[in-house]
Amino acid sequence: MSAPSSSPSAPARPGRAVGRPSTTTAPTGEDTAPGGGRVVHAAGRFRELVAGRPWRRRRRLILAVAAGVVAVLVALAVTAIFLPALQLREISVSGLGYVDEDEVRGAVSSDVGDSMVLLPTADIAERVSDVPGVHDVQVERNWPDGVEVTVTESTPVGLLTTTDGSTVVIGAEGEELPEAAAEGETLVPLTVEPGAIDPEGAATAMREVLANIPDSLRGSVKEATASSASDVNLVLTLEGGGTKSVVWGDSADAELKAEVVEALLDQPGSEIDVSSPVAPVTR
Repeated sequence: MSAPSSSPSAPARPGRAVGRPSTTTAPTGEDTAPGGGRVVHAAGRFRELVAGRPWRRRRRLILAVAAGVVAVLVALAVTAIFLPALQLREISVSGLGYVDEDEVRGAVSSDVGDSMVLLPTADIAERVSDVPGVHDVQVERNWPDGVEVTVTESTPVGLLTTTDGSTVVIGAEGEELPEAAAEGETLVPLTVEPGAIDPEGAATAMREVLANIPDSLRGSVKEATASSASDVNLVLTLEGGGTKSVVWGDSADAELKAEVVEALLDQPGSEIDVSSPVAPVTR
């Protein structure tokens, strides 16, 4: 018997690898290291980080322009400081009644010829405030070469007579005012009594009392006398006519003493003693 013939062989199929992924090409800038790792070349990326960018260039341009503007402004300011047309020449003074105008101008004269840009208005105001009779002052530049000084004068309220017969005009804050302040004014007579044991203390106490007494009562004060710093006496004019004496004592507790006096004005008697305001006495 002959052996059976073998069947024809099937054509070979393309084979495929199983169990291992295919190897891809490393991206540009990277190399494959032994063992499957990657080596990254950072030079290109570093160059991108340090390379100039548009916004940096714009910032440098802005800074350069700003520096130029500042330089121009500084140059203009320096020019203005030394410009002859902007130097103080004119002094205008207003608000004066009895205060000496020459003294006010004298307080400003040292700045004549100085730059208007650097004019020390606060210093000028302080110097003018030291002039007798000046209560308040405002100093303003009057471009291009002037300054305006506006004065508010102190209000005269009393006329102090000392033991030697000399008189001093007293302002609302107890300060001494020029004699001209008394012209045309009705002032409260303040008299240091003859033979006073402390004439200077008496004068100071009366000035302080008149300065610290409330306006509501100050207008009623007809006169004041004292022989020492602790025995000030007032005479008040009453609304219905007549007068009432007040033993005021020293210059302390002026507000409390005034309140007590006003509360007791309608009580019987011709005298109110508030030298101790917490224990007042009427007689």
